[in-house]
Amino acid sequence: MPETAPVANRKPSSEWVAGKSLENPRVCIVDEDRRVQETWEKSLGSRVRVYYFSSPGELLEREVAQKFFMDSMVCIVIGRLYNNRSLDIVRTEYPAKIRQHTGVPIFLNWQGYIDKNDLDTFFDGKIYQRYGVKWVTLRHRILRLNRPQKSLIEPYSHGKSSIRLLKPNREQLCLELLKKMADNSSGEHQARLEHYACHDLKTGIKLLEAVYNRLMTSKDIPPTCPSRYLNSSPVIAARILERALILPL
Repeated sequence: MPETAPVANRKPSSEWVAGKSLENPRVCIVDEDRRVQETWEKSLGSRVRVYYFSSPGELLEREVAQKFFMDSMVCIVIGRLYNNRSLDIVRTEYPAKIRQHTGVPIFLNWQGYIDKNDLDTFFDGKIYQRYGVKWVTLRHRILRLNRPQKSLIEPYSHGKSSIRLLKPNREQLCLELLKKMADNSSGEHQARLEHYACHDLKTGIKLLEAVYNRLMTSKDIPPTCPSRYLNSSPVIAARILERALILPL
């Protein structure tokens, strides 16, 4: 595998660092064989939302167009061979480029032998069932990786590089809140929240600030109170917003 510089700007997602429960999992599948997408969707089940890309280049283009897209996944499962098996991504810069954008687990989908040093440099393991595993199995793999990374100040070692995990920044925390609110809403509200999360994060943060400043915390809560998108209790919803908007510097 070609020599690459240590990934100094690798950043963990807010879900990964904060140990968020995998209640609404999003899994990214990268493989040029469309059957891989279909079988993974069937294997993971309807609870898991699968995002499919036919090449690593296509995934990187999505990340450029939609900031923090990779960080919104619980993991990335990427195939090894492309262009009718003539391109081995292990011998390219794609793994390094993807790793520079995210700290979520990246699994190499099984397509033949790979040297352990090559695997450990940019991947968090390999999946032996190319055409999919059950969600409970994949979830277990993710949680196993998460255990040694619970502390936000412990060094994270990956291959020959060693860096310190950083707390998620304000943008990442607000992005997660917008996605959570979208998952708990419907109709026009859901579409607007998804738009802010995917395409206009700056306006989305302003929306969160407005909600926080105007959140009603009296006992007589109208059914239209925006706290319902975060928590049934407006007081707890206010605390959730405060942690994202005020505490991170």
